[in-house]
Amino acid sequence: MTATAATITSSSPSRLGAIALLVATGCIFGAMFPLGKMAERASVAPLAWTLSMMLGGGFTLIAFTFLRKQSVPVSRQHFAYYAGAGLLSMGFPNFILFTVMPHLGVGLSSVVYTLPPILTLTFAAVLGMEKPGARRSLGIAVGFAGAVMIVSQRSSLPSPDHYGWLLLALVIPASVAAGNIFRTRFWPAGSSSLALSAGTMLTGSVWVLFVIIVKGRISDIATLGQAPALALIQAALNALQFLMFMRLQKAAGPVYVSQVGYVATAAGLASGALVFGETYSPWIWAASITIAVGVLIVNSARRA
Repeated sequence: MTATAATITSSSPSRLGAIALLVATGCIFGAMFPLGKMAERASVAPLAWTLSMMLGGGFTLIAFTFLRKQSVPVSRQHFAYYAGAGLLSMGFPNFILFTVMPHLGVGLSSVVYTLPPILTLTFAAVLGMEKPGARRSLGIAVGFAGAVMIVSQRSSLPSPDHYGWLLLALVIPASVAAGNIFRTRFWPAGSSSLALSAGTMLTGSVWVLFVIIVKGRISDIATLGQAPALALIQAALNALQFLMFMRLQKAAGPVYVSQVGYVATAAGLASGALVFGETYSPWIWAASITIAVGVLIVNSARRA
């Protein structure tokens, strides 16, 4: 583990405190899936929705930094951190999420968030930040088997024609896992979670704005007028969950914080079924459980 990573994870919270923060962060994150679906039904363009949630969330966090009498660092090191973390953790995965959700639905889109813990540990092992051992390697293999189950069954999709959208959705956990590793490995020493959250989210919005300009979709921003209240709620929730996410990562490390995806997936599946009437095949449930078992094995090994 690098010196920076060791410094970040040295002040671990109590076990119950970490679990409570994990569950709370995951629930807030999970609430954003149905909000995104509602925005899609209101004809808000995916790129515009992604921009609003990050730009609004970023300005919300900037306001909090001023209230806490903090400042957002603007050194070259911090700008490099914001650019990398903003792209991997915020801009890219959220853009993909809100692009595939109209095709896959809320629940199936959220299922891919079961994969970041497995991928995060895999990346950490490759980079020498973690040593998996036999049991944790077994957990990684079981989780990967669950992912294979998801992508191998076209019949589990709303329509077999949506298989390409599912493959695109699998880019999300890879980006999230890479972001988990990046933030831990390059966390600027002495920087607060609040300041880094603000800088990361604002930079993430710049990445999305760049895509909007390159694609010539500036007019999409006007579609936010179809659901302004939803956009404000989404921005506020995004700011809150990412601040909690960063606080948890600073205290407990990248592999632990990646498990937020499990709580978010549960919330996404529940909201998809209860709010939007979505149904999922037994194969999807079996795959989700298989991935969860893989993570339980990984964490049991870590406790041992």
